[in-house]
Amino acid sequence: MCMNLRRFCSCGRNSAYLSCRDNLLPAEILVNLFCPECRPGSLTEATMLADCGWVLEYDVDRAQAYFSLKGIRSPATPDFIFDAGYLSWQGLAPGDQEVNTRLHQRLAPLIEQDLALYLKSLRSEWVAHVARLKAAGWRKAQAT
Repeated sequence: MCMNLRRFCSCGRNSAYLSCRDNLLPAEILVNLFCPECRPGSLTEATMLADCGWVLEYDVDRAQAYFSLKGIRSPATPDFIFDAGYLSWQGLAPGDQEVNTRLHQRLAPLIEQDLALYLKSLRSEWVAHVARLKAAGWRKAQAT
C-alpha cells in the first residue's frame, strides 16, 4: 500500500502529487519541493534530486534511519529514494494525477456508448502522454 499526497512547492505557485511506497517514509522526509520557478541556483547532490526543473530535497539521514529499521540495506541517497519509489512522483511527473483525472473525465461518455473505443482511446492517449514525458526527459518516464 502506498500513501499519496499533494505538496505545494516552496513558492506556492505549483504543486506535485507524490507517492510513498509501502508507507515506509513519512512525508516529512521531503524537506523542500521546488518547482522550476523557485528552484535554487545550485543543488546539493547529497540531499537533492532534479527532475525536469523540479527539485526534491530529502532528509537523507532520517530516511537512512527508517531504511535501517526496516532492513533495507541500500544507502538512502536522493536517487535511491526517488527511483525506488519511496518518495517520488505519483505517476511519472508531478501533474500526472491531474492529467489522468482530466483524461478519464473527457473520455467518460464513451463508456456507455462504446466501451472498446473508450479503452482504446484511453490507452492510445496515455501512451502519447508517456511519449511526451519521455521526450521531455522526465526521470520516471525514462524507465518505462
